[in-house]
Amino acid sequence: MNAIHARPIAVCCLALALVCLLITGSACQPTARPAAQPSPVPATPTPAKEQTLAREAWQGSPHANTYDEGKGPNTYCARCHSPLNWDPAAVVDAAPNCVSCKFAFDPQLRIAKGNPPVAKEAWKNIGCEVCHRVTNGVASGTPTWLDTRTGYHETVASSTDLCAKCHTDTATIRHARDIGTQAHRTFACTDCHDAHSTVANCTASGCHDAMPGTIRGHDSAHAKVNCVACHDAAKMEVGPAAEGGAWATFRTTELLGRKTRAAYQSHNVQKAVDCARCHFAGNPWKLSVQGGAAR
Repeated sequence: MNAIHARPIAVCCLALALVCLLITGSACQPTARPAAQPSPVPATPTPAKEQTLAREAWQGSPHANTYDEGKGPNTYCARCHSPLNWDPAAVVDAAPNCVSCKFAFDPQLRIAKGNPPVAKEAWKNIGCEVCHRVTNGVASGTPTWLDTRTGYHETVASSTDLCAKCHTDTATIRHARDIGTQAHRTFACTDCHDAHSTVANCTASGCHDAMPGTIRGHDSAHAKVNCVACHDAAKMEVGPAAEGGAWATFRTTELLGRKTRAAYQSHNVQKAVDCARCHFAGNPWKLSVQGGAAR
């Protein structure tokens, strides 16, 4: 082959080598196996997914099942228990049949003319639309309060203000939750309670360790003692519940001349506790006698 023919061939070979270098970065060397990639980070839940999870949490909550004859499945009590069933014209009748309900000591439901009972199948509970504006099946993330008298949502300053629309005291009922002036005085309701399941737990919330054993009273001997049974600052009654035996706070209410003692979760808590509250001389549970504050 003469020099004239060899020059074009050499130029072509050089060009081909340059092309390979640009393509592979290794002058036509075998392609390297790609490095292992880390597992993808889970995607942030979409609004639709978040709403599905919220609805599932709500379905297992007390707000999804408020029908209770003893608490008044009627058009008066429905203002809070089932706002879409509420009749603003409903009134409290004279005793003894003040509202349509069934006390534990009643053999059958009492019927009051001023607030007739609502059939269970017609009861609405406390649905999404009570606390959120719902448009085309999608709930707004901003909490509001549905005024069923007007059909419009009322703006609220916070989740606590929303809860207080129902959890409040009136002349006839006590539904307010007093957080007192101690440990939780600056807390909002949803700082402890899940907004949809309403579940609250001192340890699951991430605020407190579970029975660390390094603090007096936080040991296996107190494993069945509810946190507020020791840390209640409202001076409620303390004792074991009839079912399960777990220790809790109790309150006694009186209605129609009858007193009822029932477990009631105190929201007014403090850091320091007085062991003598339960461990006093002659206590009915035969606990050892102790005194002094535990922190």
